[in-house]
Amino acid sequence: MKLKSKVPTEDEIAKAKEEATDWARERLADTGRTLIIDTETTGILSRDPRTEICQISIINTSAKPVLSMLLKPNAPMGEEAYGKHGILPEMVANAPTFDEAAPILSRIIRDNHLVAYNAAFDIHLLTHLYTKYEIEIPEFETSCAMEAYSKWMGRWEVRKGDWKWHRLPQLAFGQAHDALTDCVSTLLLMRRMVGDFDDQPDPNDIDLDF
Repeated sequence: MKLKSKVPTEDEIAKAKEEATDWARERLADTGRTLIIDTETTGILSRDPRTEICQISIINTSAKPVLSMLLKPNAPMGEEAYGKHGILPEMVANAPTFDEAAPILSRIIRDNHLVAYNAAFDIHLLTHLYTKYEIEIPEFETSCAMEAYSKWMGRWEVRKGDWKWHRLPQLAFGQAHDALTDCVSTLLLMRRMVGDFDDQPDPNDIDLDF
C-alpha cells in the first residue's frame, strides 16, 4: 500500500507534539470562546442517514456545563448505540427534539470555537441536523482534540501513512459514553497535553463512534 507520506523523523515527531501542545494551550487560554462539545447518538451517520443526536453536552474551559440535555430523536435508537450509551427511547420521550432545542444551542455556539473529540463525527452530525431541519447554521469555529492528541502521542500508523488515532481516555469521573463525562475527559486531556493534569487514563478507553 502506498503511504500518504513518509514515516516522520524523531525531529518531526517532536515538532508535531509541540504543535499539538501549542494548540491545546491556545484553546485553553481562549476562555471566552472555547467550548467543548460531545454528543451521544442513535447511530453513525455514514451508516444510517436517519441518525440523530439523543444527548448533547457543552462545557467551558472551567468545566462548567453550559448545556447538557437529552434530545428526542426522530430516528430509531440503534442497538449498537444503545449498547454504548444506554439511552432508552422512554428516557427521551418527553425531551425536546433537535429543532426545538436549536435556538438555544445556536445562541451558545454562535461566534465561539467548538472543540470535539473526533470532530468529524460530532460537528458533522450537528451541521447535518441543522440542514435537515432547515435551520440556519450559526457561525462558529471548530477543531478536533482527537487529531491534536494523536499528534501529541506521536505514534505513526504505517498502513494509513498518518498519526495513529487514539480513543478518548476516560479521565473524568462518571459513566463512559455520557456526553457530559466525555466533555470533561476531553478538557482534562487538553490540560494533560500542556502539563496541567498528570492522572493516568482508565484502561477502559472510550470508543470513537458515539
